[in-house]
Amino acid sequence: MKKPLVSIIIPAYNAAKHIAASIQSAISQSWANKEVIVIDDGSTDETLDIIKSFDNQVIKVFQQANKGAAATRNKGLLEAKGDFIQFLDADDILSTDKIEKQVLAIANHTNTLAVCSTVHFDEHQAHALFTPSLYEEEFLKTSDEPIKFLIKLWGGFDGKGSMIQPNAWLIPMPLIRKSGLWNEELSLDDDGEFFARIILNSTKIVKVSDVFNYYRKYKKEGNLSSQRTYKDLSSLLASILSKKKELLSKEDSLAARFAIYRLLYDVAIRSYPQFKDISKKAIHELPLITPLTYKLDFGRKVLSKLASVLGWKSIRLIQYSYQNLANRIR
Repeated sequence: MKKPLVSIIIPAYNAAKHIAASIQSAISQSWANKEVIVIDDGSTDETLDIIKSFDNQVIKVFQQANKGAAATRNKGLLEAKGDFIQFLDADDILSTDKIEKQVLAIANHTNTLAVCSTVHFDEHQAHALFTPSLYEEEFLKTSDEPIKFLIKLWGGFDGKGSMIQPNAWLIPMPLIRKSGLWNEELSLDDDGEFFARIILNSTKIVKVSDVFNYYRKYKKEGNLSSQRTYKDLSSLLASILSKKKELLSKEDSLAARFAIYRLLYDVAIRSYPQFKDISKKAIHELPLITPLTYKLDFGRKVLSKLASVLGWKSIRLIQYSYQNLANRIR
């Protein structure tokens, strides 16, 4: 029997620092029947030169004017010939047998997804020094009920949610054709919206053990997620409204509505007071949940308790004013 072809898609934009390691990670996969597709999204640094330094018999290289991550991944999908798709960010790494074990786990199942653990590692440290998050592992279970898998991931059952980084998945190409391409209108949470559709159109999710997606973390100035642009938060809201439509069309349960409620309330809080129109729209789109069991979370218990007394808008005003003052002092 012919072994399935796996297309590894690597979008790259100004990724000169780590792109070589990511490409080598793809080339070194133990699954032999693969194609490595690298798309340069209009980089202005040495990214393209580094990509072209690899043998063109080993990787397929494409160039385009800067269009963003979603459009770049769509370009990769349009060029892909594979039976399965592996996305790989230009600064991340896969364990050598990641693809092989996932293919063997879901071969001949066009509606089944494979997922693995993600190891978060610091930018300047060796990825082998780190292990998967025990908290995230609680959400990575083999499931014959993808809808419930997604509701749990979004905190619909107990208010505790998580995320799964795109590289962790292996996706059958027929499932992508069924679910649709990446939404190129989105700049933030385009991956969350895409994989929501993929998961909701699948029939099973298989957790493959002892293989890993290594996700590189960077230290950022400031830690308030509210310091996003209007475009970012508009995209996040649009993504969640898409998730709301897709999920509730398949299951309109209390748990499903509570999951969406959490996502929308988070946008309302993050966008206030800087972008009050986004916050107001997010509140307007909240699904009805009874009894009201949502607990505000501001990262620190004292702030969350104060929010229950003073109201979350007051706490956000305090946070926003403090951050602006800190930025001026720097």
